[in-house]
Amino acid sequence: MRLPLSVCILTYNEEANLSDCLASVRELADEIVILDSGSQDQTSRIAEKFGARFIVHPFDDFGSQYNRLFSLATHEWILNLDADERLTPELAQSIQDVFSKKNNLMEFQGFSFNRLNYFIGKPIRHSGWAPDPLVRLFRKDSGEMERRKVHVQILVRGKIGTLAGNFLHYTYRSLDSYLQKSIQYARLAAMEMKKNGRTPSLFPLFTHPIAMAFKMYILKKGFLDGKEGVFLAILYSYYTFLKYLYLYYL
Repeated sequence: MRLPLSVCILTYNEEANLSDCLASVRELADEIVILDSGSQDQTSRIAEKFGARFIVHPFDDFGSQYNRLFSLATHEWILNLDADERLTPELAQSIQDVFSKKNNLMEFQGFSFNRLNYFIGKPIRHSGWAPDPLVRLFRKDSGEMERRKVHVQILVRGKIGTLAGNFLHYTYRSLDSYLQKSIQYARLAAMEMKKNGRTPSLFPLFTHPIAMAFKMYILKKGFLDGKEGVFLAILYSYYTFLKYLYLYYL
């Protein structure tokens, strides 16, 4: 029996990821809602195959697009996933257990659980990527995505519980995918900083990337992630440089 739950997913050219994501929730949720930004690949056909509601709306920023997506849900409870994420059986069972205990469900307005992030096929357990607890299951009238352009999180008004089990995040399957997203995210992050009154300067353009690499590799023990820890420290340093470079030229 499927739960009275709306799974909400943003997509844009996600044919490589979407099938596995939808397969992990197909038997769990009564409704799947997808808000797409104008994919040119097979994303819409995959969504149709799984019986998802598929709506297209131009992308403006992440905060606005997520909240637009959540407004389309018809159930009281929303489970938010990205197309490159999927539930493990353990987490799916934890969600089912919560819905089977109505008193527990009424006590909370949201639930957090841990995300295990993969980088080019390898799970990352340090580098500031783990542990990574996130609120992704919440009551529609008690939560929303924070109103930022990028790097957004769900904000819940009320008590938040914790569920056992991971959901898996297959981010950056290739170096190309990382570099493409870095440019998009750096530009949006710079726009957010400018909106918040941040003034451009040459000083952080050079110091912040070095500080980011040190933080990820040394302070967050990225050296325990092997060569991937080295790569992530360098790549995040590059992203930080791009972010402040965009701010300088905005």
